Amino acid sequence: MLTEDRVAARPVPRQRLEENHPAQVREEPRPVVSVPNLLRRLVLVAIGFGLALTGWMLVMSVFLVFIGLPLFIFGLAVMQAQER
Repeated sequence: MLTEDRVAARPVPRQRLEENHPAQVREEPRPVVSVPNLLRRLVLVAIGFGLALTGWMLVMSVFLVFIGLPLFIFGLAVMQAQER
């Protein structure tokens, strides 16, 4: 059986919010972006980039690849860190 046969082809009427709920609708508060928060994120990105770059140089040296690869991955993870 095809999906088109099972689904009702008529549109569903949209009801206005005021008709169903006479109370006012609250808006969720937005997170405030502040300068210290932005500065903290930039510092984390800089530290992560430094660790990733150092790890990449160690990976490219071939002799220290077992130290460089985890350091590179950890640096990428620090760059992606978000505060919650």
